[in-house]
Amino acid sequence: MTLLSEDDLEFDFSDAIEAVRFDDDTLHGQSTMKRVDFIAEYEDRFVFVEVKDPDNPVAANPEAFRQKLVSGNLIPDLAGKYRDSLWFRALSGKAGKPVHYVVLLSMAALDPALLLAKQDELHRCLPLNHKDWSLPFAQACVILNLDQYKKQFGTHTVRRISAGA
Repeated sequence: MTLLSEDDLEFDFSDAIEAVRFDDDTLHGQSTMKRVDFIAEYEDRFVFVEVKDPDNPVAANPEAFRQKLVSGNLIPDLAGKYRDSLWFRALSGKAGKPVHYVVLLSMAALDPALLLAKQDELHRCLPLNHKDWSLPFAQACVILNLDQYKKQFGTHTVRRISAGA
């Protein structure tokens, strides 16, 4: 069983061939490259997972995060994390499958319409296709709240550690 955690959220990647904490200084060394939190490899795809958890009970400043989201400053950061992570993987010879980019935004107070608008904004920052590209930049790119993530990947795939079992 492959369990990886990001702050107060624990992810179960048991269905994956391999899952790694990609946001790890020992892997990247002295690099200014942005990176997603996790990369999971499945039979037919890679899934890049970026976690934002302002609902964490010990989150430092959830209101500042909300402002960053609403102001539009968060989306370019999310796009940069994907771009740099994909670039690193490609240069490492580990990009032989389609990539799905999943941003988990655990913020219960977030309006679903705003979540969808931010997903559209992320698509504009990360064009999925281009006429000159032989492959899509990303096979899929979604921003999900915690409930949507569980519906998409299964209720067992993520849990809040502070909530217990």
